[in-house]
Amino acid sequence: MVDSGSSAEVAERLGRRRARLFPVLGIFLLIQQSAYFGHGGGERIVDHVRVGAWVVMSAVVLFVLTTGGFWFRGSELRAMLNDESTRANRAAALELGFVLAMATGIVLYVAQGAWQLTVGESIHLIVTAGLFAALLRFSSLERRGLG
Repeated sequence: MVDSGSSAEVAERLGRRRARLFPVLGIFLLIQQSAYFGHGGGERIVDHVRVGAWVVMSAVVLFVLTTGGFWFRGSELRAMLNDESTRANRAAALELGFVLAMATGIVLYVAQGAWQLTVGESIHLIVTAGLFAALLRFSSLERRGLG
């Protein structure tokens, strides 16, 4: 492996990249959301693949948000990338994601008569709303902290 700078420089570069990448992940979640609702019931194999891709992406995003990611980097670099301010930013992002997921669930419950959504569609909306909010919040807090 070629040394492209000190560990601190690498951690700073990766932290900036993470702050730029998270909104892109959020946009991908929304794109998958529109594809999910734009293609009907979903009994074809391609529909199952699309839902499976959303499940995998949602699980990966949740895992990245809860662990900090960078699993294939050294422990020293991971520790630098998950410093105290990053952990606080992640906690604030997860808090907002949880609140938005709960609010989405409440809205869907209240509006269940007006909107004829399936259980799967409701779950899809709740999870996507929570993850999207958490990704954007974490990214904005990290960018603010990076200057």
